[in-house]
Amino acid sequence: MFYGGLLLGVTLLFFAGWLQWTEHRGWPHDTYDGEEDVEYRQRRKKSRLRVNVLIGICGLLILVATFADVGIVFVAAWSIVSLILMVIVILAGLDAFRTHRHHQDKIRRMRKRALEE
Repeated sequence: MFYGGLLLGVTLLFFAGWLQWTEHRGWPHDTYDGEEDVEYRQRRKKSRLRVNVLIGICGLLILVATFADVGIVFVAAWSIVSLILMVIVILAGLDAFRTHRHHQDKIRRMRKRALEE
């Protein structure tokens, strides 16, 4: 159990760092080059930073639970991890909704420009 917790905690910390690094550099096939995309990208980066920090906190709490004996610290750490993971799922759903809404608005603006020309 010790090595499993160690592996899971380190993996989550690595994954959170990789996600943030990739978000900062840009994802492959991202095509956000218009002026209307600037505000969306700023909100997306801020939102995903929060999620990546929460993933990193989960990794740290798992490491704390791994090094703590079974007891109050162990139970508290895993309870907080489960709550944070539920929050991450909710935030991911909100991010998906925001992205969907942005793409709908972008397609609407592109159609409007095409019809005006």
